[in-house]
Formats: sequence, C-alpha cells, structure tokens
Amino acid sequence: MIEIQRGSSNQNKMKSIIFSTLFIQTYSIIVPSKDCFQVNTIYNRGQSIAQKAAAGPFECQEWCQLVRRCTHFSFASVSQTCYLRHGDRSEPKFGVVSGPKHCPPSLINQVQAKPVCNGNLCLGGSTSRNSGNVMVDNKPVCDDDWGLEDAAVACRQLGFPGVERATKESEFGTVSSTFSMDNVKCHGNETDLKDCYHKAADDCDGNEGAGVVCSMAALEIPDECKEDDQICLLGGKNGAGNVYYGGEPVCHNGWDFPDANVVCRALGYSGASNFTIRSHFGLSSTHFSLSNVNCRGDENSLAECPHDVKREGCEADTVAGVVCLGSSMEKVASVWKNLEITLGVSFAVLVLLIAVGSAVVWKIRNRKLAFLQKTSSVLPRISFKNPIIRNAETQDINDQPRMNI
Repeated sequence: MIEIQRGSSNQNKMKSIIFSTLFIQTYSIIVPSKDCFQVNTIYNRGQSIAQKAAAGPFECQEWCQLVRRCTHFSFASVSQTCYLRHGDRSEPKFGVVSGPKHCPPSLINQVQAKPVCNGNLCLGGSTSRNSGNVMVDNKPVCDDDWGLEDAAVACRQLGFPGVERATKESEFGTVSSTFSMDNVKCHGNETDLKDCYHKAADDCDGNEGAGVVCSMAALEIPDECKEDDQICLLGGKNGAGNVYYGGEPVCHNGWDFPDANVVCRALGYSGASNFTIRSHFGLSSTHFSLSNVNCRGDENSLAECPHDVKREGCEADTVAGVVCLGSSMEKVASVWKNLEITLGVSFAVLVLLIAVGSAVVWKIRNRKLAFLQKTSSVLPRISFKNPIIRNAETQDINDQPRMNI
C-alpha cells in the first residue's frame, strides 16, 4: 500500500512538472509584445500589494487596472497566482510573467514619431510629435504639482509656440519608477525646466508621469495686452472675444454675468449682453492668469474681484469670454432676436386665425342642424291610408245578405 502511494505521488509530481512546462511555453507564445509582458521575470519580489488566483496574465493585468496603487503585476504560472506590484524593479524568475498596468499602444500599422528633444529634455511614449511624457536626463518627471505653467515651459524649451494641455498619471504610457524631478513649480516664463523650483527626491510610481500636449500654432497677443492689469478681448470682433488679463487668458471656472459686466465696463462699454465659456472665440496657447473670478459687478477691474491664482482644471479650451453691449456680435444677436420675435408673432397670429375659422365653421354647422330639427317639428303628419279603398270595403260588407237565425 505504501509502495502504491509513493508511486502515485511521483506520478503526480511528474504530471505537475510536465503541466508547468507546457503552461509556461503556452504563455510564452501568447504574450502579445515583448515590450509589454516579460517572461521569466518578476517585479518587486516580496512587495506585493495584493494577490489572488487568476487564469492567466491577461486577467492579472485587468485586476491591476482596477487597483489604483498597482503599477505592475507578476503572474506565477505554476501556482496560478496573480501578484500586484507597486514598482518595476525586475529580476529573473522562471515561470513568472510580468507586465505594466497598461500596455503601450500597438505600433502595428502606425508610424512611430521620432522623439522630440532639446538637450536633456524629451517627449516620449506618444505617436504624436507634439505630445508625450516629459523626460529629463532619460528619466520621467513626476506629476505632483504639475500644471499648465510647467507644461508651457517644457513646450517652449522644445521649440513649440505654445501649450494646450498638461497631462498627469502617465497618460502616454507607464514610465520608470525612477524620476528626475518632482513637485515642479514654474512661473511660466522660464526658458529651461530645470530653472523651475523642484525636488530631486520623489515618492512617485510608474503611473504618475507628467506630460504635455504642445500647440502647433500660437495666438498672437499684442504687446499692449501684456502690460500689468491690462484687459483685452481676443479671437472675436469689436466688443466680443476671449478675456485676457495681463497677456494671459482668464479661466472660465465660476465665470458669469457680473464678471462679464466688469470686463465690458473696464473696456468702455455700458455692460455685457452675454458671457461665454469653453474658449468660444478660439483655443488659448499659454497658461492662465486668473481662475474662479467672483465679481459683485460694481468693481472697476478684475483685480478687485475675488479670484484664485491656482488654475486647476484650466486648459486651452476653458477660456472665459464676453459679448459687450453695443458690440458687433451683440447687434447681430439683436437682429436674430427681432427675427425670432417676428416669426413667433406671425406664427401665433396664424394659429389664432385657424382657431377662429374653425370656431366659425363649427358654429355655422350647428345653426344648420338646429334649423333642420326645428323645421321637422312643425311639418303636418301625412297618412298613407286611402279613404276610397276604406269606403269600398265598408260598402261591400253592407251589401252582403243578412241571414236570419
């Protein structure tokens, strides 16, 4: 009996070894990209965020994508166990498939853009020339405190005329966990990203890479608009446009009629007829001056209104705008408004005429019906019995002989 158990145990071990070998070979075939999944490699050994049983590396990656702290994963094919990792320090481990939280886009049928660099600053991870994760000295920049001012400096250093958007959370692909800069804080007028305040040490992971989307064309801002406290309207016509303060756009967060009234009166108009948001008069190509402006409406300048200097959530398509009273746009709007009123009145009159006509027709029909009913009530009754025939029948009865009984 003992001999049988030992034999059975040896057979199970042999089956397990054969199964594991086949299993690993199978996954080495279905791994879609060597740049995405690494075979016989383990990340951050002994530092698992969480673990559970999984059917394969694809399911393991999907689980990693649901956990924010997870940046990489390792899947042990023998034990069928998925390990979530916070980092990508790799070392060889037979039978383990590892990979990032998100695989980079497939390069099949795509043309990989040549990285844009200027000195030690480059953009990486994107197929577009004007966008990507920011790399300094071949290391990523952490997205802590990363904003449009910092992105504007990076785009300017790379030779682009402006900036559209600052990106966070490794939008253009997972980056290395070793960063070059953290907590970058630029004023926006620097010529080199390293001139901005920053920290060399970091507490970031591969899912926190800072990036940019640079603009390919810049909006021309007149020099007089760049003076301190100067308000200009750009992108529109006389008395209408996006609001620029000191040469920089005003963010539309909290923007409404009182703010627009202050701008229009500061420009010599009697007030505002409307306000706009979402860069109605065109995208901006630089960082913002003000956000969350909250005027009462009687101030003489935007500087007197409560506002934020932090411009969170402000991008190229979030510029505030105005349409002032007496502007060319306001006149066009008034023409359309008058046309709408005229069409509305004409339609109302037409509906009224149709209703009156229907009422008259209905009344005439009712009168005819009433007249017919009245006429039928006064007509004499006509008898259809023939009196001549009736008298003849009476005479025949009288002429019959009477029988005496």
